[in-house]
This record gives sequence, C-alpha cells and structure tokens, in this order.
Amino acid sequence: MPDEIRRLSDDLARDPSSLVFMPLADALRRAGQLDVALRVALRGLDRHPYLPDAHDVLARIHADRGDLERASDEWEMALRLDPSHAHANLGLGFVEFRRGDLESAERRLSTVPPADHTPGVAAALAHVRSALGARTTNGVAVMVPEPQVVAPTPVAPAETTPHSTVSVPEFPSPDPSRTKQLFDSALDASDQHALLVDGDGLVLAGAYIDGSGKDVGEVIAAELAGVSSEAERAMRHLGLGAWTSLLVEADEAIVAMTPAPNGSLLVVTASRKTPVGLVRLLLDRVLARARDWLVRVS
Repeated sequence: MPDEIRRLSDDLARDPSSLVFMPLADALRRAGQLDVALRVALRGLDRHPYLPDAHDVLARIHADRGDLERASDEWEMALRLDPSHAHANLGLGFVEFRRGDLESAERRLSTVPPADHTPGVAAALAHVRSALGARTTNGVAVMVPEPQVVAPTPVAPAETTPHSTVSVPEFPSPDPSRTKQLFDSALDASDQHALLVDGDGLVLAGAYIDGSGKDVGEVIAAELAGVSSEAERAMRHLGLGAWTSLLVEADEAIVAMTPAPNGSLLVVTASRKTPVGLVRLLLDRVLARARDWLVRVS
C-alpha cells in the first residue's frame, strides 16, 4: 500500500490536473489516512466537479470518518451526475440501513443492475433482508435465512449485527439554536455559508458568520426579502418561464440563489476563489437538505 500511495502521489505531483487523484484518495482512505484522503479528494473535485466517481470516493471517505450526512450528500450528487452509478446506490443503501429505513435500503440495493452485482452488493442485500426478517415474493412473505456476512457495504467502517437495533438520527427541529447548523455538513469550507429565508425576509435555517465571528444572517435575510418574487416577475415579463437559479460573481464572493419550497429562498455564498461549478453543486446539495428539513418539520 505505501508503494502504491507513493507512486500515485508522484503521478499527481507531475500532473495536478490528472484524474489520478481518485485512486490516490481511495488508497489513502484504505490506508486509514482519512484527513489526507479528504484533502486530496476535495482538491481534485475543485478541478473536476462533475465526475460521479470522484463524488463516490469522497462519500467513502466521509463514511469512514463517520459522517453519514456528508457521505449521503456525495452519493446523491454522484447519482445526479450518473443515475445508474452502482456504488452510489450501494452507499445510499448502507446509509438508509444505518438510519433504520430497511425497506428503502432494500429497494435501493435492488436497483443495482445484475451486471454490477459485486459480492459487496450481494452481502448488503442479504444483510438488509435478514434485518427485515422477511420479504415479499409474488405477494407471499418468505423468511430469509440469516446470512454469514456482517458487513452491509465494503465502504463502511462500522459493524452491525443482522438483528441489531438501528437508531434513527433525529432531524433538527425548528429551534433557532439548532437550525443555524442545519447546512454545516453540506458545506465544505469555513468561507461557505447557506441561508434559507422565507418570503418576509426571516431566517428559517442556516447562518452567515462575518469576519468578526458575528452571525449577520438576519441582516442579509432582510435585504433579500422579495428577491424571489422580483425574479419571478422579471421572468414573466421576459417570457422566459420560471426561474431556477441565480448566480452572482462579486469582488469578494460568489452568491448563488434558488427558490425553495413554500415560497422560501435559498442562498449559498462562497469565496471568490471557489470554482463556479462547485458553488452550483453546493447549491444543489444544500437545497436537498432544505427540502428534507422542511418536509420533516412541516
């Protein structure tokens, strides 16, 4: 393993834009060097933000670090870029299993095409079905024998037993002290911020910390009141249909906005040096988290 890492590191040093960052990050992950693996994967994604395999590698790293929220976000992004990505479906099936949603986990894993059925997929399916205790075949409940495998996925460090009780993490309630951190796991750096703002300019979730460490989210939200309705009015006037997103490149930051459920507005900001493609991916990632949260608290 050290020789492989050294060789891949040398290859990446010779050509920083090379796709070798993916096998290097995965080799570092398998060697337990998770912090280094994370830096390599994020640096590579800055250059190649639209590679589903790169998001899969990053998801595996997050999973090994125990951060299932970020792992789930990256696997979701891999599927947006490639809806047939087998490893992303496998990873999300594992996340759903850990969350206790066994039926969804079985459905997810069952969608992996037979041609992509690796031993890991078969083991994960058997493990989930054993946890369920039964599955329906042609309308008849059939008991599934307990499998000999214990690992639901090859990318997960945690071990579970077939009949263990899986706790479901509590989704943040609409408590301001908790909703400020709602989007933290969906962002990649301290210079990135996300706000969910209602139609009256009030902060629903998220925060914006300025250079002095003060949360100025409420001030920004008030200034954004009516932006969504103004954008809708402009689109109608121009006959361009509904607006889906707006991206502004300013001197100090990049600001991306998109309409969110119930007439709300989602705003993501990042430093000016952040690739525009990555900002768009962050916006998609945060929007998925916002939609999930709004459904759960409504």
